[in-house]
Amino acid sequence: MRKGLMIAATLALTGCDKGEVDQKNATPAEVASAVAKANAAINFKPGRWESTVRVASMELPNMPAEARSAMNKAVGKGHSYASCLSKEAAAKPAADFFAKDAKDCTYDHFTMGGGKIDAAMRCSRGGASRNEVVMAMSGTYDPTHYDMTMETRIEAGAAGPMTMKMNVASAHVGACRGDEDGKS
Repeated sequence: MRKGLMIAATLALTGCDKGEVDQKNATPAEVASAVAKANAAINFKPGRWESTVRVASMELPNMPAEARSAMNKAVGKGHSYASCLSKEAAAKPAADFFAKDAKDCTYDHFTMGGGKIDAAMRCSRGGASRNEVVMAMSGTYDPTHYDMTMETRIEAGAAGPMTMKMNVASAHVGACRGDEDGKS
């Protein structure tokens, strides 16, 4: 879950208003390159960004009842964290971030521009039971905030399909204090 959030956060923090990005059947590296080329007009404010992740829904039909009940307790609850965005990262986000956590993934589509983002990514995971993860993201962004909805579906072999819908909201709140969860 954290990898998906980091990808979404990075996507939101690499805005592009002078150029729009419209990629189909693209690798994460291809999307990163297109975003880096288009990234010129939005200047995200460096400093402390505070984010809240809220699980909106979770469906785990093949999971044992006790485990399903325990996981569903997360629905509606938020988890907050802070990160520090450096001046360098705000001016030129690292394009390779997209490829790091997205091995064996392809974007079905990725569109971004004018303060809006819409993307769908499909990842295959090997192992004894081949898993497929499909993640759809949509939302809005500007220099001081972003709001993202993500829906993830995991085909997990014998465990069956699992779906989760989350909302991520983040806002610039001032200077970094040094106690942030992450730095970029």
